[in-house]
Amino acid sequence: FQVNEEISVKHLPSTEPDPHVVRVGWSLDSCSTQLGEEPFSYGYGGTGKKSTNCKFENYGETFAENDVIACLVDFECGEEVEMSFMKNGKWLGVAYRVRKELLGGRALFPHVLVKNCAIEFNFGQREDTYFSVPPGFTFIQHLPVAERVRGTLGPKSKAECEILMMVGLPAAGKTTWAVKHA
Repeated sequence: FQVNEEISVKHLPSTEPDPHVVRVGWSLDSCSTQLGEEPFSYGYGGTGKKSTNCKFENYGETFAENDVIACLVDFECGEEVEMSFMKNGKWLGVAYRVRKELLGGRALFPHVLVKNCAIEFNFGQREDTYFSVPPGFTFIQHLPVAERVRGTLGPKSKAECEILMMVGLPAAGKTTWAVKHA
């Protein structure tokens, strides 16, 4: 994917530590939207950190507007699955090694978390790739249909969606209620 633009954030206070965030990687489809903040969710962010299960560690390099990041996953590493990333065509090394038995045959899906950035993906639909694909890897779109796994289907319409918003005074029990009934 490419970070096309860091969108203006004049509405945020100047003390905001990270007004523009992009984190990309792989997760099970049962994971939350917070990439890298729970088990089986593996992310690499523009701050130069990798994260899984809310553990953030230095990895690779920082990235920002106009950078191109490739997300690579290798399922042919024996008993492990290896996840690595590239920045502007430069391989950054293996970020994660996960034993296949821990995944239990469940599929990993591309996952992105974005805050105030415009990004563009290439799953293989573009004729011109940003950088060449490393030997042994292929774009997801080029995989035979028989080798693909369908993710969870989303709602067909907005009418099937439910939104809960917690409103109340401080210390009124909003978090306790949300945790209990989530």
